[in-house]
Amino acid sequence: MARGKTAHTDIPPPTSHSAVETIVSALSELENDIDGMYGRVEEMRRRIIAHSDEEIENLKQQIITLANEEAKQIVDSTKAEAEAESEEIGEVGRANLANIRKNIKASFDSTVDSIVQTVLGDTTTLPVTTQKVETKSQPSSSSSVHQPAKIRKYTSDGKPVI
Repeated sequence: MARGKTAHTDIPPPTSHSAVETIVSALSELENDIDGMYGRVEEMRRRIIAHSDEEIENLKQQIITLANEEAKQIVDSTKAEAEAESEEIGEVGRANLANIRKNIKASFDSTVDSIVQTVLGDTTTLPVTTQKVETKSQPSSSSSVHQPAKIRKYTSDGKPVI
């Protein structure tokens, strides 16, 4: 058989060794480029995560600051309301105390006279004193017999006990 006439005419002619080396070299460069891209992508991912963590921390600090400011406003407002209410309660208490002192002063002499007569066993009526005792529950009378003023008791919130 002649060389030109072979039974395998469908097989491509053998390629040169340098063409295969060129393809392998190109594929190797492509693989190196892909590996480099993976490295750069991983570095970008780390940067994005670090930047996200910084932003999260900044936002957390801003939220904490806003919450502290709002809490301070609420506390200050509540404190001011409590102080105002406390002052009102104090004024009522001072007014009640002044009224009690006035009643004590007004009924002191007649109370002492009544106690002295009770201790001495005297059952005669007491002379009328010139001071009037301020009471809201007893009507004023012009009788010659003076009755001791009714002692009023007060609760801890300044209201009279009934």
